[in-house]
Amino acid sequence: MNDKLILSGGGAPKRRSPALATDFRGLLLLASLVTLGLWYMPYSDYLLYPLRLFVTFIHESGHAFAALISGGDVKSLQIHTDGSGVTMTSEPFWSIWLVLSGGYLGTTLFGASMLQVGRFSHVRNVGKTTLYLIAGYLALVTLLWGHNPFTLVAGIVLSAGLFALARFSPPRVAEFLAAFLAVQCCLNALGDLRILLQITSSGQGPDNDALFMSQHYLLPPIFWALLWSAMALGMLTLSLWSYLRAAARTTPKNPRALSTL
Repeated sequence: MNDKLILSGGGAPKRRSPALATDFRGLLLLASLVTLGLWYMPYSDYLLYPLRLFVTFIHESGHAFAALISGGDVKSLQIHTDGSGVTMTSEPFWSIWLVLSGGYLGTTLFGASMLQVGRFSHVRNVGKTTLYLIAGYLALVTLLWGHNPFTLVAGIVLSAGLFALARFSPPRVAEFLAAFLAVQCCLNALGDLRILLQITSSGQGPDNDALFMSQHYLLPPIFWALLWSAMALGMLTLSLWSYLRAAARTTPKNPRALSTL
């Protein structure tokens, strides 16, 4: 007798296993807990230093690609040893708002997009493929615009490290690492925006993107900091809602109705 899968309520069984979506939700939760735990560990600044550089690369590359898509040019992209960065661009006047917004919102969009990897956990080696793509992206950004020595070294080391993780990690570990990097981008983007809000509300602190926006578009820096924060929260909420909704569709409404004949 041939074995068959019967699901009450009719309809053909889905090809994607519900356990895969549940597993990835667990990976996201674990990645979030690991990230939060690292923040409170002694010497966490040293442990998180490579991740800080990674997020800064994403932030600065957001400025760079915003300049390119608006018809501008990228002069250089620099990452500093303290984890800060600066990108020199030239762009049409109408697109200054897009280039200046590309840092914080670009980082958020990058992290929110990576969260969607969980929707494709049924695809073979999706975690490894994601890590390979990120490694290639960092290498491209570094070689195109990283003209100072530290940026070149940091970009090459990070790219090589991600490539090695993709090459030698088991598939499930690679999926966790992809989720971990997604969480890092999202939480760091929100953390940086929180700091930006504090700086702009006090009217003190170093030059920042919100201050540059106010110089071109008159509205005060706090307005831009609030606007970016609201947009970042909106993107993350939409990404999580989209993922959880997709994951819910793969879960049987009545697991007890599953049986084999």
